[in-house]
Amino acid sequence: MTLLQLQYFKALAHMLHYTKTAEELHISQPSLSYAISGLEDELGVKLFEKKNRKNQLTLYGEQFLPYVEQAIRSLEEGRVVLERMKGDMTQVVRLGYFQSLSASLIPSIIEGFYGEEENRMIRFDFTEEPSFDIFEKIHNGVLDMGFTLHQGDWADQACVLRQPLYLAVPADHHLARRKSVTFADFAREPLILLERSSTLRKQMDLRYAELGEVPNLVFEVRECNTALQYVSLKFGLAVVPQTSSVDSSKVALIPISEKDEEYVRSVYLTRNRAHVLSPSAQKVWEYIVKNFGIAGK
Repeated sequence: MTLLQLQYFKALAHMLHYTKTAEELHISQPSLSYAISGLEDELGVKLFEKKNRKNQLTLYGEQFLPYVEQAIRSLEEGRVVLERMKGDMTQVVRLGYFQSLSASLIPSIIEGFYGEEENRMIRFDFTEEPSFDIFEKIHNGVLDMGFTLHQGDWADQACVLRQPLYLAVPADHHLARRKSVTFADFAREPLILLERSSTLRKQMDLRYAELGEVPNLVFEVRECNTALQYVSLKFGLAVVPQTSSVDSSKVALIPISEKDEEYVRSVYLTRNRAHVLSPSAQKVWEYIVKNFGIAGK
């Protein structure tokens, strides 16, 4: 079978009309019919049939279509990679991260990466969004890679950071002077929680379930910075990672210690294993895993 046959099959499978498909492909209808017949002969099955004078896919055609679409998509991705490699053009790596990494991990990575002279022709297209959005964009191929809190069976991932989590309280709150707290210390306090798609919210819900408590939810927000703003206004408490945006005159961050251990969350460098990385993106991936990866996590 040829690539043209597969492209013709895909187009006809979506339009189910020989004349209109031939016009769309800028070929004659006999050429389209000949290509489809040749493909059917090679496969030994009928891919299309007529029912009530209308063309439709057979069961064989329905089963074959997703594989054809995947093959064509993979070839297109390969073509794009080669386009990026042509000449001496600067390579662009699309990297995503969430806000609490912007002042710590990301600058360290960029400084070290550009410290190696052979990397200076590579530039980054950064995206800063909540972890779940970054995760989805990697899955959909919008980003080459990114830092996420989520995990998926479609992803290659390497743990790069274990972020301690803190209880954020108003500066004049009765817990503000504590050196550490447990969940039991604030289990019934009013809380500002992240939305349910976040891994931190899942951690919180699980811990409250273990305690047999129901969170006293006063606000549900999308980002930690928003949660901190509400804490500064004394609407409630929040569990957040360390961030440079904390106004220490209004908000105190207290370490959370459970069973004599810090309460933490894992951060993963994530890529979609089904998508081929460009040479530059592969170089970025290998650099981060080698220099920031945490073994065994």
